[in-house]
Amino acid sequence: MPAARECPMCGETMKLKHTDHVVRVAGYPQPTTRTTVEWICPECDYFEEAEAEKA
Repeated sequence: MPAARECPMCGETMKLKHTDHVVRVAGYPQPTTRTTVEWICPECDYFEEAEAEKA
């Protein structure tokens, strides 16, 4: 997956943002971590979820 792409709203360069979310469930001792990957435009705040790379 490329490290940058063009924003469809303003034409600026978007960047990939990796975010880890920790979820704790009552009664389950181990927290679960979920990773989200999004394209973020720092100029106009446009974002979209990154698609998985096709093999």
